[in-house]
Amino acid sequence: MGSLAQQLGTSRVSASVFGYADADLQNRPLVIDAFDELAKVDQSGIYKLLAKARNAKPTCLIISSRSSEWDNAATNAFEEFLGSTPLVVRLFEFDEAEQRAIFEHHIQGEDFAAFQTEVARFDLDALLPNPQFLKLFADAYIESQRRFADKCSIFEQAVERLAKEANAYVTRANPTLSTTHKVELSSEVFAKLLLSGADGVSTSEVTEDRMYPLLASLFCSNIAADGILATRLFKPGDRTAIHHPVHKIVAEYCAASYLSRRIADPEDPLTLPKCLPIIAPNSIVRDELRGLLGWLATLGVDLHLKLTQDLHAKLTHPDGSIMA
Repeated sequence: MGSLAQQLGTSRVSASVFGYADADLQNRPLVIDAFDELAKVDQSGIYKLLAKARNAKPTCLIISSRSSEWDNAATNAFEEFLGSTPLVVRLFEFDEAEQRAIFEHHIQGEDFAAFQTEVARFDLDALLPNPQFLKLFADAYIESQRRFADKCSIFEQAVERLAKEANAYVTRANPTLSTTHKVELSSEVFAKLLLSGADGVSTSEVTEDRMYPLLASLFCSNIAADGILATRLFKPGDRTAIHHPVHKIVAEYCAASYLSRRIADPEDPLTLPKCLPIIAPNSIVRDELRGLLGWLATLGVDLHLKLTQDLHAKLTHPDGSIMA
């Protein structure tokens, strides 16, 4: 945003600071950053910001926000205050040349091709377009003496980092979810999305449907889970108020971690026999859940014996409707 403001001949101003800005911002391009931080502490912040922006009579107005804090209501408010519908844009993923540039800037003097090969050895190269993952893997690459130990340790660290707030200027919400709690809640959401075949979550009842259930509906108790959408574990969808897991691999790992933890708890009513009919109905693993099943096995859940027993039972006492 700072670079964009510079190209427009103006300065970037945060949404929180803009509320107290003076008349110097009149009749010039306005580049307002981090609206989401204002929205966290003041739900009516969008109206105050747009009212002040209208009074400033900007030649153009650019607002940045995390998708978790920009919904249809914000879009409608923009149109009401400024008389035109905002053009909502999203960032493209970085291509290989850009990935190389980020890597070489972050870890100077290292061979990007060798790093890329090592990452691909664990089938993680699909995550490199995300600069945060690229940097995380680059740090882990150096820490592990350019040879990763195993995928689990890489992902455990990566997921924790993605759940942490990376912006030092963020205003803390009250109450604030701990990093561990964010990971736990996100993992629960990912597990339910994968098992149900949904694509993502919605933060609005207007846009919720079978493929995008309302986030609040995924929890039994009244949990303020909206904060997880502001982490790098989620990414915005093509429609306002829709969010997807940042990547299916991340969702699979987190979901498997959530399920394996509950399955291993003898006091938890969720057991492996209750999960497998959903993951592998008739002992045939659903194609879209193969990654989840692989992570469950990697995390120590003994799947082989159970699947073998189920298959043996069906062959010994076949269900005619299934075999027909």
